[in-house]
Amino acid sequence: MSVRRAVVVLALTLVTSSAHAATPPVLRLDLKAQTLGGKTILGRTTRAVVAALGRPTQRRQGSKRARFSYGRAASPSAIVLFRREGGTLRSWSVALSDRRLREATLGTLLQLPLRRLQQRLVAELGMRVVRPYRCATTCRGDAAIPGSRVRVGFGRVGTRPPYLVLYEAD
Repeated sequence: MSVRRAVVVLALTLVTSSAHAATPPVLRLDLKAQTLGGKTILGRTTRAVVAALGRPTQRRQGSKRARFSYGRAASPSAIVLFRREGGTLRSWSVALSDRRLREATLGTLLQLPLRRLQQRLVAELGMRVVRPYRCATTCRGDAAIPGSRVRVGFGRVGTRPPYLVLYEAD
């Protein structure tokens, strides 16, 4: 009987630890500092992004563009897009969709209703609404970070979870 219990406990421990290992860590975002996990991501080379976030779980890279995905293949928690600038691939967009994402001021912002998120971006972070949140084919809104070319896009596509995108505006 005790051997059976030991085997069950061992099996449960292995299942729990492997499930825990498969769960990507909660990403920490600071919109004021424009950092992810305490590191600047936008404008960085592919090598610098890997140094900051680790090896991507999926990677597509060409001579003019690249895409790094982090987290589960079916639903990545972060996607970093790169484009060629001055002979080097540099990141210009980071899309985040993990509802556990924690922002330094706003907390778990992807758990907020998106209109409320827009209000808090303005009220608590001093952002300016560039495109008010609206739903047509997709639901989307955009806000500008003061004193920066960086914008924050947020929305939802169909029944998928909400997303947040930091990107460099042209």
